[in-house]
Amino acid sequence: MSRRLLTLLLLCVIAFDAKSQDSIPVKKERNWSFNGYLKDMQTMIIPNTGSTWVTSNLIHNRLNFRWNISKSFTFCFEERNRFYWGELTKLNPQYKDFIAYDNGVVNMSWNLFSGNSYVLNVAIDRAWLDYTRKNFQVTLGRQRINWSQTFVWNPNDIFNTYSYFDFDYEEKPGSDAIRIQYFTGPSSKAEIAVKADKDQKITAAGLYRFNKWKYDFQGLAGIYTQSDLVVGLGWAGQIAKGGFKGEMTWFQPLQHFGDTAGVFLSSVEYDYTFRNSIFIQFEGFYNSNPVNSLNILINQFNSGLLNAKNPFLNGFSIFGNISYPVTPLISLALAGIYNPNNSMYFIIPTFTFSLMNNLDLSVIAQSFQSYDPTTSGFSQTSIFIRLKGSF
Repeated sequence: MSRRLLTLLLLCVIAFDAKSQDSIPVKKERNWSFNGYLKDMQTMIIPNTGSTWVTSNLIHNRLNFRWNISKSFTFCFEERNRFYWGELTKLNPQYKDFIAYDNGVVNMSWNLFSGNSYVLNVAIDRAWLDYTRKNFQVTLGRQRINWSQTFVWNPNDIFNTYSYFDFDYEEKPGSDAIRIQYFTGPSSKAEIAVKADKDQKITAAGLYRFNKWKYDFQGLAGIYTQSDLVVGLGWAGQIAKGGFKGEMTWFQPLQHFGDTAGVFLSSVEYDYTFRNSIFIQFEGFYNSNPVNSLNILINQFNSGLLNAKNPFLNGFSIFGNISYPVTPLISLALAGIYNPNNSMYFIIPTFTFSLMNNLDLSVIAQSFQSYDPTTSGFSQTSIFIRLKGSF
């Protein structure tokens, strides 16, 4: 009798437990996300003139927050905190202003405190509200408007020009803008964007993107900083199982429109991955802007200082890159740029080692070499050792 009673009680407990589990409400998926990373990067600048090495250290923290308010509204806030210290900050009095530069209509970059050899900067580069309903999308605030197709140089990227050399800024800069997009199909859309900069100058343009012959094409037209009429074309597709992309843009000054020469920018890229995972990439760039200054090279280290009308040295430039994952944890890459018009070439080797999940060690070198005596001041090598942990 006791055994039967014990069995009956056990069956009741199991039945009650199963019923209780069924009655537990399903946990609601959260409507927000928070992530970021923390980096420590040591920099060593080695002048080729035999001068003393210059060192610097950077602790770089990024915080990303996104809130899906409803099915139609999304809010995004992202900021980065950078603490620099060392000889580079000490020897260059303008370096602190260089770090804090913000080209937006609203200044959202601040040096919280600084001393003789250190500075702490906080910068907000994403702060937008997005409304989406069916095929219609409107985004207002500081955002990235990416119209580019190619990798190194981006003539179509008239809103957010960035530098290939500014490798530690993976997210790339944003603009204070309003962007309206209408998706006309799975691979086609029309959009309009309007941006204001710190000088209250307006850049406004429209873009239409569509797919034809297994290629994505785009065309754009508008006004750049209230000073130039801008028109551009871009494409992305495949040739011989490799990626084939390109873009070109023409800037025509509005003043003396008929008798003023414009500026033409163009880039063409091809990349291919072999069966053994070796990846190769080539890109050519042409810049017809006659205004050329070595300050352009200095500005390559801060994407916010670049000008979409003159993003790199003038004349022709050629880029090549080869990379290979030696093991699942180790990858190697070697890139180079050559600009004969300015007698400059650049060599950029990269080593990356995954120490564990979300923790990487990278060693990157950027060697600027000149065989023209007038540009010898820019012949130097910089070595970066970076540890990055993501969360």
